[in-house]
Amino acid sequence: MCTWMAMTLTSTRTREPLSRSRVHVTRPVLGGRVRVSTAVADSSDRPVIRPMLMRSDDTGATVSLMPEGALLLAGDAIKVDIFVGPGARLELVEPAGTVAYAMNGDCASWSVTIELAAAASLVWAGEPFVVSEGASVLRSTTIRLDAGASMAWRETLVLGRHGERSGSLHQELTVTGHGDVPVLHEELDVGPDSSRLLLGGARAIGSVLMLGQRLPADVVVGCGARYELEAEGTLVRHLAWDAHLAMQRGVWSAARRRVDEQFR
Repeated sequence: MCTWMAMTLTSTRTREPLSRSRVHVTRPVLGGRVRVSTAVADSSDRPVIRPMLMRSDDTGATVSLMPEGALLLAGDAIKVDIFVGPGARLELVEPAGTVAYAMNGDCASWSVTIELAAAASLVWAGEPFVVSEGASVLRSTTIRLDAGASMAWRETLVLGRHGERSGSLHQELTVTGHGDVPVLHEELDVGPDSSRLLLGGARAIGSVLMLGQRLPADVVVGCGARYELEAEGTLVRHLAWDAHLAMQRGVWSAARRRVDEQFR
């Protein structure tokens, strides 16, 4: 049986991430094309997320997060570090979703750390993260924003593949602003024995999170719920039976346009 020891540990068997991926984007002081630094450290027998530069210009870059190998399997420990320097922008894309497979009593972890410097921006178009029956996953995201930074992030969580019950998931999201001011903290624990009252019978959770500024008031969220953060930011969340119904494409388009306007 896999037992979580603490947020800094991935499991009783795996104490350090086996796969580390890093993306750093900075704007040169004297101008010119942004500098994009990527790095990967991995175990020879484990999958890795490999950042691939797609395009760049004088203000920012687009990077694809390419999985090499099946993700997530028992014992996998994935860590992704993102840094966007002052006044730079970064767009992250995922070519496909991620599936956490059955783990036969073991577990896996997925950890993301994002740091946005002053006036930096990040747009991350996340694809569905599926927690298959029999999986056990610890998933954590830590975001820090300096003054004037902004971010648009799409996330779709799917609890079980078609015809399956959900696997077990502990998920945490922590956001802090300039001066380490708390912005948002969420925790979610779900599993095959969770009450249907927890999510109203839904198996897909779609979220669009804007940080550093709010969504325009006229954006239609449909069946989703809209939450205005006390700090500048908006969270829109929708519960649905299928992933494609939870992805809130219209809300996502509005969020990324809002962040892109910073560089026009």
